Amino acid sequence: MKHTHQFYDRKKLAYKLITTSALLAIGFAVMTGCSNSGEAKSTAPTKAETVTSPASSTDQNTDLNTNGQGSTSTSTHQEPANSTATPHSKHSPAAAIFSAAKQGTLPNLPKGLGLGTSSALLFELWGKSESGSTGPMRSYAKYHTDIMLDGSDKVTEITSSDPEYKKLLIKQIVDDLGQPTETVDTSRDIPDTAEANYTINNTSGLSYNLVFSYQTKTQKVNYIRLYFNSKTP
Repeated sequence: MKHTHQFYDRKKLAYKLITTSALLAIGFAVMTGCSNSGEAKSTAPTKAETVTSPASSTDQNTDLNTNGQGSTSTSTHQEPANSTATPHSKHSPAAAIFSAAKQGTLPNLPKGLGLGTSSALLFELWGKSESGSTGPMRSYAKYHTDIMLDGSDKVTEITSSDPEYKKLLIKQIVDDLGQPTETVDTSRDIPDTAEANYTINNTSGLSYNLVFSYQTKTQKVNYIRLYFNSKTP
């Protein structure tokens, strides 16, 4: 019986060893799996970074290309306006003045008021002037305009110091309209001033004088005067 009992104990011990070995193997396998899982997790960000890096490079190239195009566009827009302007350009203030002057008027005047307009129509459009209704001169400070009438009470001369005209430089006028027919030094009457005179002939055979008075130091326009080159027809 004692021999049998010892055999049973050895068999039981062997069984425990086998069971313990199996448990250790399983535990090792679980630990290995967790370790591999951790490595996989730690590797994933590396792969993400590897994929993200070229994308960032592409975005940067796109920005550089965009900036390059913007620089070209900016360079184009920075070119002087005079490089593309043509005489009597329809988009320039000087050309608008010149175009109106060919019709015997100025851009700041109401429709119907111009050279040859009767004093009756002038009164209807602007009312009584500050200078009164007698004599050849009609001054309208409200409209920054002086009107000269001839012997038949028709407008023969218009002088306007409209604020929009005072924003212009004589260089702008010359660049758009070309060299004036005549330049007159008026500094004896008004210090540091001169006039650029343009003779305009319209399709009706009438001839007008368009005058830009300006400061010789600042080159800013003082006023514009338009009058018949000859007596009112």
